[in-house]
Amino acid sequence: MALKQDQRALLQLVCERGQTYADLAELLGVSEQQVRERARATLAELGGADPDADVDLTDYLLGQADPIGRADAVRYLQQDAAAHDLAETILTKLAAIVPGARLPKLPAPRGGRRVAAAADPTEGRAKVEPAGPRQPSSRRSTLIAGLAAAGVIAVFAVLAVFGAFSGDDSPQASDGAADDAGASVITPVELSPRGGSGVAGTADFGVGSDQLYIDLTLDGLDPTPDGKQVYVLWMMLNDRDGYPVSIVIPSENGGVEQRYQIPPAALAIAGAARSVQISASTQRELTNDIEQAVSGGAALVPFSGDALAQGKIPLADRGGDGGGGGG
Repeated sequence: MALKQDQRALLQLVCERGQTYADLAELLGVSEQQVRERARATLAELGGADPDADVDLTDYLLGQADPIGRADAVRYLQQDAAAHDLAETILTKLAAIVPGARLPKLPAPRGGRRVAAAADPTEGRAKVEPAGPRQPSSRRSTLIAGLAAAGVIAVFAVLAVFGAFSGDDSPQASDGAADDAGASVITPVELSPRGGSGVAGTADFGVGSDQLYIDLTLDGLDPTPDGKQVYVLWMMLNDRDGYPVSIVIPSENGGVEQRYQIPPAALAIAGAARSVQISASTQRELTNDIEQAVSGGAALVPFSGDALAQGKIPLADRGGDGGGGGG
C-alpha cells in the first residue's frame, strides 16, 4: 500500500533532516508517544509486519534509539534472521522514498529464525499495537525458538529460576501478587542508597505474556542531571559486569515509576543476575562500552559510573560474589 503524504513527510523530516520525535511533537502539537506510534505504523506499512513486535526496531531504523536501545536492536538483528529480513526490507524502501536519508547499516546476522509478525489478512497490512509500552508476542514457542537459535538457555529455565510458572502453566506470584492482567510480580528487590546518594526504591521482576520485565520505582534522583550523564538501570552478574537494561529518566520531582521489558537476548543474563543497580554514568563512556561489547559479540558490559542504589536479588543467593559494581 502506498504511503500517505503525511507519512512520507514524517520520514523525510526524521531521516533526511535529522528531526527528533520531540521536534515533531512540538511541531504537530502532539505527544512524543503519538509521533512514535505514527512512525511505527509507517514502517509497518513499508515492511508488511510490525517492526516492534519483539524489540524496538522503529527507533533504531529511524536513528531515534539511545545507546542501550541500539545495542538491544543490534543483538536481536544478529540473532533473528526474520527480523533482519524485515529491517532490510524497510531500509531498502526508506532509501527509495527518502534518497538523502541517513540510515543505519544493519549488522551481519548470526543465524536464528522466528515466526515473522503476522499481517492482517482483512486489510493486507501489518497489525500495530495501540498506545502503551511495547508488548512482545505471548507465544512461548516464539521465544524458545529465538533463544535456542541464539545459543542461550531456554526461556523455561530462566523463568524457573524466578519461580514464575506452576504446573498448570499459568503465571503465579511467588513473592508478590498479580500486577495487572496476565502479569505477576515474582521477585521484588529492595533498592538501598549507595554512597550517600539518597536514591532508594524497588525493582520488581515480573512476568507477563511469557516476557520478563522490571517494574522500577525510585525516589531521590536529580531531575536535571549533568547533560553528560545519564541514569542507568543495570542487572549485575558480579561486582564488575552487568547488563544495562535501560536509561532511566526521572520525573520533575526526581521520581521514577516505569516498567522496562527485558529483551529476549538478555533472558539468560536475567536468570544469572545477582543484583539490580542504578548508576549515574557518563553517556560517552557508557556508549563506548556498549558498542565495544556488541561489536565483540558480548552480552555483558563493564559497569561504569557511580552507583546510586543497589539491591540484591533474593533468589540469586547461590554463592559467588554478590554483585555490586561502581563506587
